[in-house]
Amino acid sequence: MNIVHVIPAFTKGGAERVAVDLANAAVANGDAVAIVAAFHVPEDLLLCDLRDEVDVRYVARSAGSILAAYLRLLPWMLRNREWLLSRDIIHCHLTFGSLFGAVATAMRALRRGNRPRIVETYHGIGAPVRLPLKRFHMALAATHDGFIAMAEDEPWSRFARDHPKVRSAMIPNGIALDLAPPTKAASDAYRAEAGIPSNALVIGSVGRLVRERRPEMLMRIFERVARSIPDAHLLMAGSGPEAKRLGIMAAEAGLAERVHLPGLALRPALPLSIIHLYLTLNVGPITGIAALEAAAMGLPLIAFQANDAYRTGPGDWIYSSSDPSAVAAEAVRLLGSVEARRALAARQHQHVLAHHGAEAMFRAYRAFYEKILGSPD
Repeated sequence: MNIVHVIPAFTKGGAERVAVDLANAAVANGDAVAIVAAFHVPEDLLLCDLRDEVDVRYVARSAGSILAAYLRLLPWMLRNREWLLSRDIIHCHLTFGSLFGAVATAMRALRRGNRPRIVETYHGIGAPVRLPLKRFHMALAATHDGFIAMAEDEPWSRFARDHPKVRSAMIPNGIALDLAPPTKAASDAYRAEAGIPSNALVIGSVGRLVRERRPEMLMRIFERVARSIPDAHLLMAGSGPEAKRLGIMAAEAGLAERVHLPGLALRPALPLSIIHLYLTLNVGPITGIAALEAAAMGLPLIAFQANDAYRTGPGDWIYSSSDPSAVAAEAVRLLGSVEARRALAARQHQHVLAHHGAEAMFRAYRAFYEKILGSPD
């Protein structure tokens, strides 16, 4: 099978991580795989994790220029149309990928062919996306052959009902499970660089500090935890436009010395290795890539719930609540008991190993590809 993934760039986002893991698994399966990225970024971000057999192509030559990539998208696709139209699957990620897929659909129609099939994974379930952008994205998705959500979501479920010609599925995210923990010396050095005392209990997260991920709610939760546990510290490893606002919030709460924002983590295993309790954002029962990696490394997890109507059920593997006070109370309980954290971490570790490996995710996607390729035009 010839597969092309389309992403904005090889950055440390969850969508990009999924594309890389799917590409690596497909190559291992014997498929021919390429990734088209909008623009260049430093190779030590995510590109270094990509297998050498994956063909990498760029729309824009200038590094970090998403505007240049959008302006050059159509000319690039026209120049490469023979290559694109000879693929079996074009798999689109994020808004840039979705627009790429819509153009590819139009090119295919002009050729009057049935290849490639256009598939999109929507990674923004539960994010506070503005309505005009969501409507624009739905209009693009309606041109595709297949649509995959990584979590249940009523607006996109309604989209699936309204567009029966677009095959839809829900496939949870998966991760590569061969995460190598850092040495104790490396962990100690990272803790010292972040300014966290050696005896501190660390509640933390790893991820981009952007509005859509609601990092301010993690800060609100920690404000409540800090009142009960004087030696608790918050670590939020990651970069993004919300970092400045989070620093201001910490200062206003009198917690500047207990809140740590060390910036981008090129090796997520480093911040994960010093966290005692991982705090994540869930959409219903679904969590993000970094949280899956945390559980795979043996950390206990709890979550702020982005869906106000959702209630944690007996089948959920991560406790979550949309009430910051309730999440904080659970955090205080767990931080006060090493045994409770170990028991929770063991259960969650086994769940990730059983249900969220990259191989299982790839098998689900490949079955979806085969269904799309076998469907009538």
